[in-house]
Amino acid sequence: MDFLNDKIKPMYFKYLLAAFGSAMITSIYSIVDTAMVGQYHGPDGTAALAVVAPVWNIIYSLGLLMGIGGSVLFCTKRSSNKNDKTENQYFSAAVIGSIVLALLAWICIFLL
Repeated sequence: MDFLNDKIKPMYFKYLLAAFGSAMITSIYSIVDTAMVGQYHGPDGTAALAVVAPVWNIIYSLGLLMGIGGSVLFCTKRSSNKNDKTENQYFSAAVIGSIVLALLAWICIFLL
């Protein structure tokens, strides 16, 4: 895919389909998971999933934030013609940042 010379509309729809498919699979997974927990653990299990689902979404979103942002910085540095090896630092910062944000989310939600 050539981002500089290709038409924008077909490229946009390729990425849109991939993002939509990913969101659809995640939604189906959570629905099936809720149905299975409700089937085997009853209303208490379903209520527990309803309480934990927003927490899971916050942590998942923060992980995506760090992962996507870190991958953009990593690829930009790796594709540059300079010979500095700072792309590994960007990768490490993204991984450590996602762990720190997840821990902060857990602390803020469950301890405050």
